[in-house]
Amino acid sequence: MKKIKYLLAIITACMFIFQARASENTAPDRQPANGAEDAIRTDWSLYSYGMYYKRLAAENMSAPVKTEYLRKAVNYFEQAAASGKSLDRIYFQIAECHYMGFDYPKALEYAGKSISENRGFFPPYQRIYTIYVILRNNPKAAEILEDYIRVNPDSINVQFTLAMHYYKKMKAMDKAETAFNKVIKISSRTANEDYYMENSYYHLGYILYGKGRPDEALSCFIKVISIDPENYNAVYLAAFIYMESFNLSEAEKYAEIYLSRFPENEKMNLVMGKIRYLQGRSGAIAYLRNSTRSGTLDSVLAQGLYHEILREDEKAEQLLRNAMRYFPEDACLHLALAGIAVRKKDFSSAFNEYLTAGIVFYKNRAYEQSRVCFSEAIKINSRVPGVYYYLGRVYEEKNNLLLAIINYKSANSLKPDADMLLHIGYLHGVKKDYEKAVKCFDQVAEKEPKNSKPYFFKGLISIWREEYPAAESNIKKAISLNDKNETYYFYLAVVMEKRKKLSEAIDSLEKAIMHNPQSARSYNFLGYLFADNNMEIDRSFTLINKALELEPGNGAYIDSLGWAYYRKGRFETALEKLLEAERILKKTNTPDAVVYDHIGDTYKKLGKPREALIYWNKSLDLEKNEKIRNKIMENNNDK
Repeated sequence: MKKIKYLLAIITACMFIFQARASENTAPDRQPANGAEDAIRTDWSLYSYGMYYKRLAAENMSAPVKTEYLRKAVNYFEQAAASGKSLDRIYFQIAECHYMGFDYPKALEYAGKSISENRGFFPPYQRIYTIYVILRNNPKAAEILEDYIRVNPDSINVQFTLAMHYYKKMKAMDKAETAFNKVIKISSRTANEDYYMENSYYHLGYILYGKGRPDEALSCFIKVISIDPENYNAVYLAAFIYMESFNLSEAEKYAEIYLSRFPENEKMNLVMGKIRYLQGRSGAIAYLRNSTRSGTLDSVLAQGLYHEILREDEKAEQLLRNAMRYFPEDACLHLALAGIAVRKKDFSSAFNEYLTAGIVFYKNRAYEQSRVCFSEAIKINSRVPGVYYYLGRVYEEKNNLLLAIINYKSANSLKPDADMLLHIGYLHGVKKDYEKAVKCFDQVAEKEPKNSKPYFFKGLISIWREEYPAAESNIKKAISLNDKNETYYFYLAVVMEKRKKLSEAIDSLEKAIMHNPQSARSYNFLGYLFADNNMEIDRSFTLINKALELEPGNGAYIDSLGWAYYRKGRFETALEKLLEAERILKKTNTPDAVVYDHIGDTYKKLGKPREALIYWNKSLDLEKNEKIRNKIMENNNDK
C-alpha cells in the first residue's frame, strides 16, 4: 500500500512539472516553438487556456494581477469564438470573466449573447439574475427567470427561485402565490425531492394567511406537516390558526405536538391555557402560569386569566383591562370580564361582555360558543333586538332555519325593520313555505309601496316555483322602482333565458354589467349564453375571461370557458378546462349536472363514447333530464 502511495506521489509531481513547463513555454507572452503553434491554437486549446487564466484570476486576490489574468482569459475565449463553435459556452465564460472584474454591463452583454446561441443553457440566465439582484433591479431579475421558464417550464428549481424572488425580493404576493402553485404542480407530476413541495406549501400558507384566507393557509401548513412531521414551524402555525377559528380540539392536538418539543414556549402555553379555559377544564391554570414569565403583552393576558380562575377578581380585572387595549377581540378576555362582572352583580357590564364575546366567536365561525354567549346575554336582558338578530344569524349559519326565523321575528317585534321582514320571508322561501314568504313580502310592499325589494323577492320565489311569467312580472316591477340594481337585471336574464327570450336575456345582462362593471356572474352568464347558443364566440371568451379575472378559480366560470372552447372546436382544450371545473366543484362539494353533461359531449366529440356515457350518467344521477337520457340511449345503440 505504501509503495502505491509513493508511486502516485511521483506521478502527481511529474504531471505538475510538465504542466508548469508547458505553461512557461506556451503562455501568450512567449512565442511557442515552431510545430507546436498549430496545436496550441486549436479551438480546444484556446478555450482551455481561457479557463486556466480564469481559474488563476479566481484564486488571486491581488487586483492588478487578477485583472491581468482576466484580460488574458477573455483574449483566449475571444480567439476560441472565431471558430464559431460552442459559442454559448464561450460567451458565457467571457460573461463570467467580466462579472469577476465587476464589469456588469459587459457581463450582461455576453450572457445575453450566450442565451441567443442556446436558449436552453441555464448558467447565463443564472448569472444575469445574480447581477440584477446585486443591482437591486428586482423586476429585471424576475424577467430573466421568467424567460428561462418559458423555454423549460418543468425546471422546478428555477420556478422555486422565481417564486421566492417574488415573495422575498418583490413582495409581489399574487405572483408568488401563482409561482408556488406551479412548483407544487411540477413536483406532484415529476420525481423531485420533497424540499420544493414542502417549502412551497409553507410559503404559500404565509401568503394566503396574509391575504385573509386562513382556511386555505391552514390546508397548506397541514400539507407541510404531512411531508415533514418535524416541521415545527408549520405545527406552530397550524395550532394558532385553529385557535383563531376556535377549533379547540385541533388547536389542542397541534399545540401538544409543539409543546412536546418546546415545552417552555410561552405563546403555545398560552394557547393551551386558553383552550382549557374556554372548555372549563382542569389544567388551564398550569399552562397559564407557564406563559406569565416574560413580561410581554401575552403574559399580561395570561396573568389576567390566571387570577380570574383563582377568583382574585380585583387583580384579574386590572390585568385584563390593560390587556384589552392590545387584544380587544380576544374572546377569553371578554368571557373572563363577564364572569367577574356577574360576581360583582354588575349585570350591565356582564351583558356587554357576553355580547362582545359572542360577536367575536361569530366572526370566527365558532357558532356554538357564540350561541352560548348570546343566550347568556338574553338571560340578563331580553329586550335588546340586536342579540336576537345575532342569535338568528348563528342559527342560520348552522342551517337551523326554524330557530333563525323565531329569533329574527323576536328582533323584528322589538324593533320593526323592513329588511328584517324581507329576510324572514326569504328564509320561509328557502324552507319552501312560499305562502308565508309572500305574506312577508306583501306586508313590506303595503307599508313601503316604493320599495323595490319585496317585488324582487316575490320574483325570486316565482323562479324557485318555476312560475316564470309571474317572476318576469315581479322583477320588472322591481326594476321600474329601481332601475340601477345589477341583481335585478341578472335574475331577469335568468327568467328570460328560461322563457326562451334570448335577446331580452342578453339585453338584461348588458344592463347588469353597465350598472356593475365588477359583476363576475353577469360577465360569465352573458359569455355562457353566447357559447351555449353558438354565437359571438370570440366575445364569449372575452366575457368569461373577465369573469375569471374577477373571481379566479370559480368552477362554474371555468366550465363556461371549457364550453366556449367546445364551440370553437378545440375539444382537447375544452376537456382540460371542463375536467378542471369538475375537480374544483368536487372540492367544494357542489357537483353540477351541466358540467358532467358538457364533459360527456366533449368525450363524444373526441371519439370516446365509453367515457361520454360515464359522464352523462353522472349528470342524470344529479338531475333528471330527458335530453341527457336520450343521449345515453343513442350512445348505447351506437355501441
